[in-house]
Order: sequence, then structure tokens, then C-alpha cells
Amino acid sequence: MRWLGVDGGGTKTTFSVFDEHMNQVATNNLPTCHIGQVGEEGMRDVLRSGIDWAVRDGCLGEAWGIGFGLAGYGNEHHSRASIESVCESVSNGHPYVLMSDLKAGCVAALGLEDGVVIVAGTGSAALGMRGGRELRCGGWGFQIGDEGSGWWMGRRLLEAFSRESDGRRPQAAVHRLVREHLSLENDYDLIALRRTTLAGRTEVAALAPLVFEAAADGDKEARRILNDAAVSDAEMAATIVSELFSDDPEVRTSYIGGTFRGGNGAILDLLRAGLLPQTCKLVPPAYGPDAGACLVLRDSIGRGGNDACHRPYERYEP
Repeated sequence: MRWLGVDGGGTKTTFSVFDEHMNQVATNNLPTCHIGQVGEEGMRDVLRSGIDWAVRDGCLGEAWGIGFGLAGYGNEHHSRASIESVCESVSNGHPYVLMSDLKAGCVAALGLEDGVVIVAGTGSAALGMRGGRELRCGGWGFQIGDEGSGWWMGRRLLEAFSRESDGRRPQAAVHRLVREHLSLENDYDLIALRRTTLAGRTEVAALAPLVFEAAADGDKEARRILNDAAVSDAEMAATIVSELFSDDPEVRTSYIGGTFRGGNGAILDLLRAGLLPQTCKLVPPAYGPDAGACLVLRDSIGRGGNDACHRPYERYEP
């Protein structure tokens, strides 16, 4: 049996076909299917397009199931019901599991094992799983929190640029790189850009790589941003460890998101340098986020048969 993993984030939707041993055999990226951004019909269109691709070019074969890990599948009742209805319709009778993209990514990173996962991409959160218990920390969204995320780093970069521009800090790599990247003729042109081309969280998050570049060039403001990001990541993990794993001598701790790839793993180096609780064993993700819901589906079919899988994974999804 083969598996189609759908990782629907706020920026793009990844469709990946896995064989019976969970080896990825094909993958394809389409625009975001986030219901809050494209609506119910837009979400349906993206998911159908991806499934059509998988059937046509992804080598699914005859027997296959779908693992949906979708952003926006949270606690808000109306959106949950709409997403469930869409997934039911596009699955076309194939067994499927539906969960949040956060849950799917964490399940994948831990390979169905217990532990903690720190997520820091465009947004940020952490999730701990131990037996039947789960605990989430962070994930309040960019208007409230998302500390340590790509968006948060991009916003902090623009703040640092303003301080270097007007003399509150010495001008260094942040000032130079932002001017070059945004083609600023006048530093104050940034104000207008912030209302237009930099108005969305995705566009601001796309500035995060400049933080790593500026830090490598010795910019103190950029280094402070990286350190603060790592501290925020560690704080979320420590909160979960204290609640779920206070009696565990070793806690499997993994990570998801582009911020951990920046600067050759600069934030991971900071976490390893002593910011995480001593019991945390930092390990690379076992699988990519697109595999998470498929792992749960495969496990569920193995234990209970196909009929048990035509449903959302749980009634509560972080």
C-alpha cells in the first residue's frame, strides 16, 4: 500500500508519495491551501490538484491512503468543520487521517515516539507527546507571539535596521544588507514598504536569512536576534519538559522549520550550548512533515483496519 502525504502550510502545500516502507518516491509543491487565506473552495481546488497529480504522476498505484496535515485545522469550530468536509470530499473513498500541520510535523519528527518538538518556521510553537498525553506551548500567531519564528526574526531585523539607520546603534551588516536587499534609496522608504510589499507575515519571514548573514558578518544586533530566538525555542521546550517529562532522565527533542537550517544550524548550536534542559537529547527529525499523518494512518490501519481511518485523527488538534 502507498501513502500520499499532504503538508499544507501557510506558504505552500507539499504533496509527497511514499511507498510501503515510507520511502519518498515523488513530491510536488503547490500554493497554500490554508482555509484562512484561500477559503473553502480555494482549499478544495489545491487539494484536488495535488491529488490528481499524485494519481497521474506520483506512482500511487491502486491501494493508497492520504495523510492530511493542514494549517488552520485548530480549535475554531467553523473552520474545523469546513476542513473536515473538504478532506472527506477530496479523499474520494480512500482511507485518510486529518490533523493539524503542527501535529503532523511533530509526529514525523519523532517517528511516532514520545518526546518534544520545537517548530520554528514562518510561525513557532512546541508540542510534547507522552503516551496519550499531549501539551502545546506557543503557537499564538504572529499578532500575539510566534517568538523565535522566521516572521519574528524578520520583524526584529527591521527594528535593528531602524536603530542602525538613525544612530541608536552603530551601522553594521544589518543596515547594509537590508538596504541592498530592499533596494532602498532612502532608509525611510522602508516605512512605505512595510505597508505594501512587506505587509504580510510571509514577506517579513523571508527576511530571516539576512539575520544569519549579518550575524556571520559580526553584526551585534543580528547576533542578539539569534540568541533571543534560541532562548525562546528553549523556553517552550523547557515548559513542556517540566509538565510532561519531569521524571524522565532523557527526553527525545527534535525540531522543524527553516530557522534551524539558517547559518549552518546556528540556532541549533546555541540550543546545544546549554539553553535546553539537561535531560533534552536533541536529535534530527526522523521524517519530514509531509510524512507525519501518513505514519499515523499506516499505524492505524495496521491496528484497526481501513474503516477506522475515514476520519480526523482526534477531536482535539493543536
